[in-house]
Amino acid sequence: MTRAVFTPYNKEVHHERKFIMKRETRGSFNFKFAKGRAAAAALAIAVTGALTISAIMPVVADTKSKATSAALTADQKIIHLLNRLGYGPRPGDVERVKRMGIDKYIDLQLHPERIDDPGIEARLANFPSLRMSLTEIQQKYPPPQLLARELGLKQGKGVNLQPPGEGADENQKREYRQQVMAYYQENGLRPPQFLLQELQAQKIIRAAYSERQLQEAMTDFWFNHFNIFWAKNADRNLTTDYEMNVIRPHTMGKFKDLLMATAKSPAMLVYLDNFQSMSPDAQLPQMRRGGQLQRRPGAPGNVLGNPRPGQGANDPLYRQQQIDRQTQRDQMRNPDQMTQQQRQAQAAKGLQKRKAGINENYAREIMELHTLGVEGGYTQKDVQEVARCLTGWTLDRPRQGTQFVFREFMHDNGEKTVLGQKIPAGGGIKDGEMVIDILAHQPSTAKFISTKLVRRFVSDTPPAALVDRVTAVYTKSDGDIREMLRTIFTSPEFNSREAYRAKIKSPFELAVSAVRALGADVNAPLQTAQFIAKMGQPLYLYQAPTGYPDRADQWVNTGALLERLNFGLALTTNKLRGAAFDIKRAAGSVDMADRQGIMDKAIGSLLYGDISPQTRTVLEKQLKDGVAV
Repeated sequence: MTRAVFTPYNKEVHHERKFIMKRETRGSFNFKFAKGRAAAAALAIAVTGALTISAIMPVVADTKSKATSAALTADQKIIHLLNRLGYGPRPGDVERVKRMGIDKYIDLQLHPERIDDPGIEARLANFPSLRMSLTEIQQKYPPPQLLARELGLKQGKGVNLQPPGEGADENQKREYRQQVMAYYQENGLRPPQFLLQELQAQKIIRAAYSERQLQEAMTDFWFNHFNIFWAKNADRNLTTDYEMNVIRPHTMGKFKDLLMATAKSPAMLVYLDNFQSMSPDAQLPQMRRGGQLQRRPGAPGNVLGNPRPGQGANDPLYRQQQIDRQTQRDQMRNPDQMTQQQRQAQAAKGLQKRKAGINENYAREIMELHTLGVEGGYTQKDVQEVARCLTGWTLDRPRQGTQFVFREFMHDNGEKTVLGQKIPAGGGIKDGEMVIDILAHQPSTAKFISTKLVRRFVSDTPPAALVDRVTAVYTKSDGDIREMLRTIFTSPEFNSREAYRAKIKSPFELAVSAVRALGADVNAPLQTAQFIAKMGQPLYLYQAPTGYPDRADQWVNTGALLERLNFGLALTTNKLRGAAFDIKRAAGSVDMADRQGIMDKAIGSLLYGDISPQTRTVLEKQLKDGVAV
């Protein structure tokens, strides 16, 4: 068993820290604090113990027989509601919901547009990227390689932003990084890493302080369901738009609308590579003088421009020269002033460089992960047909990943059959839109989405009867997410003793709920985000399209529990940069010299008295003598 020992830190090594955690392989938890820190010691012991207990409580419960099937008390119902519909109660929230009534609180959370939330905008004011368009983000936060390519930076001007090649030594790499940062600073630009930091910060702040708690929980749920990886290529610049303008506005609307929005999202098109999917028979458009692209009636396919005598129309060198000349002219213009034909010419350059072909990545994931599920009844042939329907769903400027556009010349215009339904030839963009409609109305989709929602809000083992009822609501309401949620929150299964504290909190949920329970003020959440990553959940950086698994075994392990202890200690002793915790305010009327009273107060705030006699005995023993027990 792991033991965490807290001892005074050597000031010669690190003058800012007073405590250190050491991992050993015996005993339990041993906390040692400097003299005169009785209140801090009591609170730290209570909080770190409570955070650990909250992490493993469902696992412990599973190893024992159900002690009782008694109904939840009125307070427990409210605590359960606040923990599931959002990120846990703040001081005073239980009393507020009690005055309002549970039914009214649920209805209000299901309609976030009715909730005044003025404080959150002030907290988000320092994150300008949240209010920027895709074009503005691209201009303010360009990646270094895009600077070199698109802004006309040449070595002759004394600037070389091309990254060093393979075999470069550390001095070359360091010089490159210094040049890049100097250019950013001199030109009022910022690297894309700042976008990630602002995304992580706003997520923590919204979850901790927004009155629209259910909207924050559903934004997190749907982002994870339609997961993308921030660090993949242009998604560094596209993820902010994805969360703000694709996921967030559709959290409680119709599932079909959300599915369509993600399918046309630049971030998803890049993440699952559909932006480069094109028919093997695609005919690149013809280029004429003046930079306009137009295919002549009856013109042979794959012809760009008019070859000079002696040059073949399909000569690769000639084709490349024509495209390069057009691209150079385009780069001299403001890209925002380019016509659609000029942008298509720029896109054609990229398409010419790669072999035409259909990419099945998105077609497979939209069925397996987004709609039907693994056992949803589709075949490999369906994957191929869906991929054909989605050819030509691409980006206006692929290198920048700006906005969705349908390119007819990339599309497979033949007849298709998806899940037994015919899609006529010549449909163009409507082929893909028909696929979205077909998938959204499949019985397998209704059950798959219902199961995931019940798992998220009720239990890792979703009650079958509740899943069936929610599935029926999906079908009857045409995929109305709000009505599905209402069915869950008002169900006997949701309000049961079996569901109470049955879910393990993810690192993100744990960190935010601790901030809320203690009334801490987090105004610069970078280190909080770092702690969440240490606990196993780096925000926006899960690489697989599955998203983070929503089950206990993902979060319960020795290393994760130790990091939860570290987080609790850092938060309660004001060692978490950017976060302020007022122990006197948290103690309320309890005498600061009363260690037992302080610990009881903390346990009450975090666990609301739901603590076993054995655990209380361990914590009291720790508090009394500071030795392992």
